[in-house]
Amino acid sequence: MDFLIGLLGQQLSRRHEYAADRFAAITTGRAQPLIDALRKLSVHNLSNLYPHPLYVLLNDSHPPVLQRIAALEAIETSRRVV
Repeated sequence: MDFLIGLLGQQLSRRHEYAADRFAAITTGRAQPLIDALRKLSVHNLSNLYPHPLYVLLNDSHPPVLQRIAALEAIETSRRVV
């Protein structure tokens, strides 16, 4: 039971992380500073930029850095188009 609840909790946490990134990008009007910060943190923390999807599903409460950056870049691009 704990395993299933943990999976759901981690999925919810990842969803909230994307929402927080989107909120920050829209509120400040720029996603680039957050993208730069994520890149610096990943270098400093020696993050695995290409974790296996199953590992992410089972263990991570945050989305992988490159997926967060891609989502932020999509927000930045959509703001330019509009």
